[in-house]
Amino acid sequence: MTELVLQAPEVNEAYRRSEEARRIFESTEAAAPWLEDYWALLGEGWSWRQAVYMIWSSVPRDVRWPATQAELATRVLGLTSDRVIREWRDKNPAMDLRIAKLAASVLAKHRAEIYQALVASATNPDGRNHQDRRMALEMLGDYTPRQALQVSAVTAEEFRELDTEQLAAIAHQPAGGGGG
Repeated sequence: MTELVLQAPEVNEAYRRSEEARRIFESTEAAAPWLEDYWALLGEGWSWRQAVYMIWSSVPRDVRWPATQAELATRVLGLTSDRVIREWRDKNPAMDLRIAKLAASVLAKHRAEIYQALVASATNPDGRNHQDRRMALEMLGDYTPRQALQVSAVTAEEFRELDTEQLAAIAHQPAGGGGG
């Protein structure tokens, strides 16, 4: 037997507004650059509104459209205010972590081009490119920069308790505690 559930008119109206806003968002040209991340977030279990908000938040402020969270809530997400967004963030700290990951993913998507530019610069013999050569060699493990001397504070009492062998060992440690 099928159970008929009656909902309050406000619930039906909120659902209708949400679905209409979703349809508009998904068919808008402005959403095109976001869609890959949007579908991924939906696949992770986020609601469509949360996904749009997180992507919007991961974009630099000066290029966001709409410019404010309140406008995003009312003009794109079909909400009456941005209060719901604040509640999402308060109740789910994973949201801020996912936003940070989205922001970093922009760089990761260009990893091949970044390495290509590093190779082009590091292989240029011009002296101005020495930092890129150094970074490339560090990344490859062929060069380890000298580490600064690491000093730790000890009390006079602790110092007096060290025996001669311990003092000699400390005196002969390489800079950085043995790092090169």
